[in-house]
Amino acid sequence: MEWEVFEVESLTRSVKVENGKIKVFETWKEKKVGVRVIENGRVGFVTSNEFDRDLIEIARKIARVSEERLDVFPEGGYVGVEGIYDRRFEDLTPDEIKDFVESMINPVVDLGVNPALGSIEFTVESVSIRNSFGADLGYRSTLCSAYLESVYEDSSGFEMDESRRFADFEFVGRRSAELARESKNPRKIEGIYSLILSPIAIHQILAHTLYPAISLENVLKGRSPLRINDSFGEMTILDDGTYPCGLFTAPFDDEGVETRRKIIFEDGCLRSYITDFGSAVRSNFEPTGNGFRGDDLYPVTSPTNVILEFGYETEELEGVYVHSFIGAHTSNPASGDFSLKTMNAFFKDESVYAMIYGNVYDLLGKIEAFGKDVRQIENTVTPSIEFREVRFV
Repeated sequence: MEWEVFEVESLTRSVKVENGKIKVFETWKEKKVGVRVIENGRVGFVTSNEFDRDLIEIARKIARVSEERLDVFPEGGYVGVEGIYDRRFEDLTPDEIKDFVESMINPVVDLGVNPALGSIEFTVESVSIRNSFGADLGYRSTLCSAYLESVYEDSSGFEMDESRRFADFEFVGRRSAELARESKNPRKIEGIYSLILSPIAIHQILAHTLYPAISLENVLKGRSPLRINDSFGEMTILDDGTYPCGLFTAPFDDEGVETRRKIIFEDGCLRSYITDFGSAVRSNFEPTGNGFRGDDLYPVTSPTNVILEFGYETEELEGVYVHSFIGAHTSNPASGDFSLKTMNAFFKDESVYAMIYGNVYDLLGKIEAFGKDVRQIENTVTPSIEFREVRFV
C-alpha cells in the first residue's frame, strides 16, 4: 500500500463594498486535507478538515472498488521561485484594509460614478505534501485580489487586479469608473473590423477554449482538436510555473512534481501538452508539473502562468476595442468555437456593442500586433492584442 497526504491551510481577510460603503468585513481560516492511497494498483481518495490516520484506512476501502489505476506517486521535486510571498499580509490591520478600500472607491466618486459592487481579499496560504515515495515538501504564498463594478446612469463597467503583493486598488476604481462613463448609449455595429482584445477578454476566450485543449488527458479522451505540430498563426505560448511573482507560480505542483517553463506553441506550432502526474504516467509522457487541486482537492491538469509572445509590438493598436465578453463559459473546448457578446466595447471613441462568432484557432491565425500593456489575468500573461478581419454581427 502506498499513500499521499496533501494539506492546504489559508487565512483570508475579505471586505465587500456596496454603493461605496463597506458592507461586510470577514476573516476566516480554512484547512483541507486530501488523502490518496494505492492498493493493488487502484486509487482511493478521501478528504477532511484535519488529518487522521483513519483517513488512510477509509481511502484503502475506497481503493478496493475504485476504477482509477496508478502504481506510484511522485518522489517529489522542488524548484526555487521568486515573489510569491509578501510578509506584509501577516499583520494587516482593519484600518489598513479600510485605507485600501478608500483608495479604490475615491477615484470613482471623484468621477461622479457609483461604486456599486466590489470586493478586496488578502489570502495567506500554506501548502504541504508528503507521500510514501519520499516526498516531503511545503511552501507559503500570498494573494491579493480586487474587483469593482461601477455604474453610471444606465451603463456599467468593471475592472479587477490580482497580485502576490498588494493589488493596484486606485487603478481598479478609476478604470471601472471610466468604463462605466464611456459605455453610455452603445451603438450596435456589424461588419468586418480589426479587433483589439484587452488582457481580460483574451483570458476569457483562451480559458474556455485553448487551455482545456492543451491538456494531455483531454487529448487522449478525444476532447481536444489539437495534435503535435498543428500550426495556428505565429504566436508563441509558454506555460511557466516558475514565472517571477506569477499568480500560479509555485516550487512544485499539488502532486509534488516540480514546476517548470514549457513551450506549448512555438511560432504558432504546437510543441507539447500539459499534464498532471497520473495522466502522464498512464500515457508514458513526462509529467509537466501541472497537477493542481480545486475545491474537491483531487488533482487535475491545469495551466500555471500562460505567457503569450509575438514578434511585433506597438502602442498604436487600431480597431474595435473589447474590454470583456459575456458568455465566454459557453465556448466549446472540444472544437474551439465561441459565440460572445461584447461588454465595454469602443470604436473610434464611441461606445459600441456586437456579437462575435468564431473559432479560437482561426483567431490565433489573425494576430496583427501585440500591445505593450502586459498584465496577468488569472492564468494569462498578455498585453492587448489586435486581430485582423473579424466579423461583428
